Formats: sequence, structure tokens, C-alpha cells
Amino acid sequence: MPALELPDATIVYRTAGTRGPRVLLVQGVGSVGEGWRPQIEALRADHQLVWFDNRGVGESSDSGDPLTMEQMGADCVALLDHLGWERAHIAGHSMGGMIVQEAAALAPERFISLSLLSTARRGRQVLALPPRALWPALMMRFGGDERRWRHFTALAFPPEFLREIGKDRAVELLRGAFVENFVRMPLCVRRQMAAMWRHRGADLDRARSIPTLIITGSHDLTVNTRFSDELRAALPAARLERFTDAAHALPLQYPAAVSRLLRQHFADA
Repeated sequence: MPALELPDATIVYRTAGTRGPRVLLVQGVGSVGEGWRPQIEALRADHQLVWFDNRGVGESSDSGDPLTMEQMGADCVALLDHLGWERAHIAGHSMGGMIVQEAAALAPERFISLSLLSTARRGRQVLALPPRALWPALMMRFGGDERRWRHFTALAFPPEFLREIGKDRAVELLRGAFVENFVRMPLCVRRQMAAMWRHRGADLDRARSIPTLIITGSHDLTVNTRFSDELRAALPAARLERFTDAAHALPLQYPAAVSRLLRQHFADA
């Protein structure tokens, strides 16, 4: 697999598409780049895509030192340099959206547009789960892996969607998007969560002029939808799209609709 070699990390990435707008896709806590697979398949025919495993996660590695969101934002800019991409669109889901904000604060001139999905302004905001999320989060700590994954589905998808597709299918979707032992909170996940706890929010003043799309689900138990409203307030020119019946794993729950929104946003920008 191709890799970006940095002094303190090796970032393994993949690409698809040979023509059209250039797009960098960034994932969140415990997720691997393949979590974007539905959007990759929808966009690869007429977009140039790159996605990667964040440092210390999946196939990427690092020094083991404490992570910071600013550092991971710098990784995005370094990847553009490595690819020879002067400018690109950038999209981030969950913690990936915070990484995108840091990348835009660091080098706003490198980004044609921002897409911020199921995310927040500050990492610490999302670590205090609402009461409805406490039970499935607690039950994820007990039993075998399959049982833990099934409890995780309640944090990722709304009840109606789970009834529609069944928990077995929901687990299959999530396993494809996360590191193998995610439900046991491995060290790589704990390091990312610690980085979120320290994250106070990017300085978005220089990013205000970048066309921005914010996407959120009203039933998100992991990153409350109100944090998208706060992002919208910080980026007054941003467009906010709210899915009234979606939860945190919105790109997996509504792959076609999310891909359409991204495609249109890239074209408009």
C-alpha cells in the first residue's frame, strides 16, 4: 500500500479515480479510511479520491506519543503535498470533522471546500454522552465481541433503521468501518479520545470564506446535532443539512443521499 513517511508517523493511504475534482476523506475515532467506502464507490468515476488511516490506527503507525488534533490536521496538509495536490476538497466525519477544521485553520488556501459530517467544534464537547447513550455505551464493556458490536449499533443507528435492516446487517456495516477490535477500546482508540479531550477547537477565522457543508442527524447520540448548529454559527456562510431520522453513522445509513450532497457541494464550490 502507498504510504506517506513523516518523521514521527507512517500514513497509509489509498486512491481512486483519475479525473474530476480532488477530494481528501478523513475519518474519526477508531475508524479506518475504508469507512468512506459507500462514498468512494459513488464518487470514484468522476472524482479523484484519497482516503487514509489516521496515524496510529489501522495500517498507519506513529511514535506512540500523545496525539493532537492539530497534528492530525497537519497530516492532511502533508498528504496533499505528498500527492502533489495544490488544492482539494476535504470531508471529515465525526472526529475527522475536527481534523478537517484544524487542517483548514492551518492552510485555508489549500482547500476548495469543507464538508463536516456528524461533528463538533471541540472534541471535549462530545465525550459527555447524553443519558440515552449511557446504557448501550455501558453494555459495550461486557461480554464477547459480537455482543458488544450489537450494543454499539444502538449508538450508531436509530431504532427504526435497526428494525429495518436488522442488527446483523448493522454490525456488518460497522465492522467494515472500524478497527477490528474497536468495541474493546484498544489503545489506538483511547489515544484518539485523549486527543479529543484536549481539543479546544480550531481557530476558524481564516476558514470562514471556504465553502462549507455541514451534515448532521437529529438522532445522533454520539455527537449531538446541536453541535452542528454551533459550527454553523462559527461559519456563517456554511450550509447546514439535517437528516431528521438519522444518527451518528449517517454516511452508512444514507450512503446515496450523503454522496449526492457531497457531489453537489463539490460542484458548487
